[in-house]
Amino acid sequence: MAIGIRCAAVAALAALACPVAAFQAPKTNSAFVGNAIGETPSVTELNSTPKDISYGEESRKYRRTVYTHDDWVRHRAPDRFIRNVFSTATSGIYKNIGNEIAFITGVASIVVAWNALTNGYVGFDGVEHAASVNLPMLKMPLAPFTVVSSSLGLLLAFRTNNSYKRWDEARKNWGMNINHTRDLVRMGTVWYDDTGVSPEKREKDLEALAL
Repeated sequence: MAIGIRCAAVAALAALACPVAAFQAPKTNSAFVGNAIGETPSVTELNSTPKDISYGEESRKYRRTVYTHDDWVRHRAPDRFIRNVFSTATSGIYKNIGNEIAFITGVASIVVAWNALTNGYVGFDGVEHAASVNLPMLKMPLAPFTVVSSSLGLLLAFRTNNSYKRWDEARKNWGMNINHTRDLVRMGTVWYDDTGVSPEKREKDLEALAL
């Protein structure tokens, strides 16, 4: 076990011997992954994203950046609900299912308007308005919805459980990543050979290792 820890520390410190190569952002797709410390790509880099890829899973690799601890704190902030409400129209999920939402909203609006014209409606002031067109209403029996309600409830519960499992797995992986990072920094601090190295150089190398 001690030999394995020493080997890991030596490998980490060997990477510090060439910090440019060890901590440099990859040259492939550098316009899309950002740099090693999670800076946002520039406008020129964002414009290089292929235009023929829709906003969805296929385009995720072109807009991925480094997710830092500060991003996690902001994501779990107490005011995230208000921020998410105001950013609904620009959210990735909304953009991904925007066509479906627009279609369902359009169909529902047509049905409401049709039934209001053919069967009348009650206004916000409580006044009942008579039908304007003598045509049948658009309606469906409740029997199909009653039959599939149990299956729909089980499906929703299943999807909710799967979502929670994925969230819990991501939380565990994030905590494991933090613990391994702390172990790496601790080993680098203990096993750093500062023979003939200035304190400034040592501090700079260990800071690079921490990043």
